[in-house]
Amino acid sequence: MRILITGITGFVGSHMADYLLENIQDVKIFATRRWRSKEENIKHLFGDNRVILEECDLLDRGSLARIIDISKPDIVYHFAAQSFPESSFLTPVSTLTTNIIGTTNLMEELRIAKDRDICDPIILSCSSSEVYGVPTKEEIPITEYNYIRPANPYSISKVGHDLMSQYYHKAFDMKVIIT
Repeated sequence: MRILITGITGFVGSHMADYLLENIQDVKIFATRRWRSKEENIKHLFGDNRVILEECDLLDRGSLARIIDISKPDIVYHFAAQSFPESSFLTPVSTLTTNIIGTTNLMEELRIAKDRDICDPIILSCSSSEVYGVPTKEEIPITEYNYIRPANPYSISKVGHDLMSQYYHKAFDMKVIIT
């Protein structure tokens, strides 16, 4: 099984890598990292020949095309994002760019790879309950049928992330699952 993880240096991405390495036989993980990413969560993976870390940025389509071509993934776990609602108030443009344009760049490069018969992976696109804002009492538990009510730049960016993921699923028959 060949897996591509965006955002492996983060909390969720690093734990997903650990889970896959412990539970999937013959797994090969290819992962994106940026030069400025903190590495505390993945230091234990250095030297593991089942994990290939590649310099990549969601805003650099060339680096995305390269890692997709190298990895030819069966599954993509898309966790890379500006993931802190508090930070989005200080850097709204960066948050929107990373989470919407970055996701679009990834989906577009995966679409091209599918068209070129390089790969046609299942794509798990990680969203946030923040897209629903503050649900009413009647809307709990939250489901995908709840109204979208983003309340900050982060949640707005995740709505854009979700809509682009849905678009690529519907328009190009890509196997996208939004969580």
